[in-house]
Amino acid sequence: MADLTKHEILLNELSAIEAQLSILVHRNKELLGNIERQEVELLRLRDDNSVLQQKVVMLETETKVPQNDGDNNLFNSLNLKERENLKVKLQHLLSKIDYHLSS
Repeated sequence: MADLTKHEILLNELSAIEAQLSILVHRNKELLGNIERQEVELLRLRDDNSVLQQKVVMLETETKVPQNDGDNNLFNSLNLKERENLKVKLQHLLSKIDYHLSS
């Protein structure tokens, strides 16, 4: 009878181990699924990053290359204070020219 009890205890322990193993296998499958989804997301993000880096390089080269839109682009690139200073200087030069023409 003592042997039967030891046999039952061993079977109970084996059943508990089997249940824990089943839980661990299920958990492992979930983790593998998560890893696969994250790898797919990582690849997508790397592709997006590559596209964005190409756009940045393109925009940087566009800003470094001077635009040949004529003098209008030069005046549009000035801020408001620079425009006012240029306007004052031009008015001063025009008044000097007008003075010399009238004398």
